Amino acid sequence: MKDYNWIINNSGLPWLKLDIEIPHEEMLAEAIALKEEYVGHRTSDSNPTTGYTHKGWRSLCIHGISSQYTNHFVQYGYKSHEDTPYKWTEICDRCPVTTDFFKNKFPYKKYFRLRYMLLEPKGFITPHHDSDINKLSPINIALNHPEGCLMKMKGHDGYVPFKPGDSMLLDVGNTHAYINKSEEDRYHIIVHGVPSQEYKDLVVRSYEKNGIK
Repeated sequence: MKDYNWIINNSGLPWLKLDIEIPHEEMLAEAIALKEEYVGHRTSDSNPTTGYTHKGWRSLCIHGISSQYTNHFVQYGYKSHEDTPYKWTEICDRCPVTTDFFKNKFPYKKYFRLRYMLLEPKGFITPHHDSDINKLSPINIALNHPEGCLMKMKGHDGYVPFKPGDSMLLDVGNTHAYINKSEEDRYHIIVHGVPSQEYKDLVVRSYEKNGIK
């Protein structure tokens, strides 16, 4: 049996579906109700001259510095996770099912950023990578996934096989791109934080069940 560290750091998997149930329909309803609060995500680094652009990409923090401070902590002058004043944000009272799930049911010790991510109809994110290290992190949870939403990982056939309710560990050190060809908003949640032993056991169990051998 492969251990957690090997699966995360050395398996070479582009993605891994976690074997966990998510109350995604209730969470989706809360995400939609908050739509007017979302802010443009990473607006400062969309630059056609560099080849990296995005359109219709918006976000909102459930846990973070504040609900609308959705970028990496360095964008706000902090030097480390330990230095950053993460907290459950002011929107939590408006998404009680989601907040309760992550506070009391999801197997993490603590959170850094926990964000709703919205990609509007005809929105896109051009090829990019988020890290210079290849590892399975972070967690990306599909609250919905309209037909025509496609995520592509470089060097791998097909598309990341998201379905509504799926929780995927993604190697975002790999170059990837996204497009929403549908007429619907696409809502996901991205989870960054510190895993518990229960979570590590979940990853091992998920690899045994869903890992690409």
